[in-house]
Amino acid sequence: MANGSAVGAAAIPVVVVTVFWVIVGAVVPCFIRGNNKRLIQTMLVLTAICCWLFWLCAYLSQLNPLIGPMMPAETLHDIMKEWGGRKE
Repeated sequence: MANGSAVGAAAIPVVVVTVFWVIVGAVVPCFIRGNNKRLIQTMLVLTAICCWLFWLCAYLSQLNPLIGPMMPAETLHDIMKEWGGRKE
């Protein structure tokens, strides 16, 4: 049960950020007026796509890191002793 709620909690930021960038890339360009309308629309769409993709890659890489922090065994032992870990 706890693992399922963690997956749901990880999905909430993805949905919120995706909705934000969809608004920037799909809704806002519809309200652009002026001589350079097509250029500004293209810039907004490409900006939304690139920013969303960059954010998604950064978020997913932190969600399940490939490598963890390196810590000497002595330091780990001291931390467990200080924070009330296993009693030896």
